[in-house]
Amino acid sequence: MNSDEKKLSRRGIIVGAGKLALGAAGIALVSSGGQNLVSIAEAKETPLPWPYEKIDPEETAKIAYDGWYKAYCSYAVASGILTPLQNKIGGPYSMLPVDGLRLGEGGIVGWGTICGTLLGATVATGFIAPYDVGKQVVNEVMQWYSDTQLPVFTPEKPKAEVRLKSVSNSPLCHISVNKWCQAAGKSFGSPERRDRCARLAADIAAHTVMLLNDWKDGKFVSTLKMPPALYGTTGQHNCNECHTKIPDVIG
Repeated sequence: MNSDEKKLSRRGIIVGAGKLALGAAGIALVSSGGQNLVSIAEAKETPLPWPYEKIDPEETAKIAYDGWYKAYCSYAVASGILTPLQNKIGGPYSMLPVDGLRLGEGGIVGWGTICGTLLGATVATGFIAPYDVGKQVVNEVMQWYSDTQLPVFTPEKPKAEVRLKSVSNSPLCHISVNKWCQAAGKSFGSPERRDRCARLAADIAAHTVMLLNDWKDGKFVSTLKMPPALYGTTGQHNCNECHTKIPDVIG
């Protein structure tokens, strides 16, 4: 065989291998991966809000509690709300990578700002409810978080004993956590504080779902005003607890 024939033979082998690879990929696409591409296209082409069916708040709470121990607060709440919808509805929810919310932990990577549970609830609600309804739902959740003795949820198999409840009077992670730690006499790294936050994630996920279920039933009504409507600027309701001087609003 001369050199030209050898080149042609090699080329034939390469082309043949490529055809085999493409053929195998095609079979794999049809048998297992095709649905993924369909789901991706569906997610891109399905305008918000996405279809919603009522889900069980208790199931949501359990998923969120377990999810906290996997990837903490923001992930926990989002997975608690979205996982049942992925199982019940499928696409486009099935294409949402909930792991992307892991960075919300500890008030966003430990900065202690907005509680990660509220971030997870906000993101999940954004896919489910129309914009104006979603704002009202999240506003209600923020207020409930701030005003309620939490945690309420009691897991079937708790990882630590948590007896004390506290009111944060704030949606901020560092205030909520530290108030509970001071009242309970527990350190930030204690098993009890960790389980407190896991239970809190369950509470926020379940409460958000209850409001969304009411909206689905046509029973959701909100009378709460948004902070800009109250103060003429963005803000929360208890600034004076920590700040002696608050910037004046320029009217």
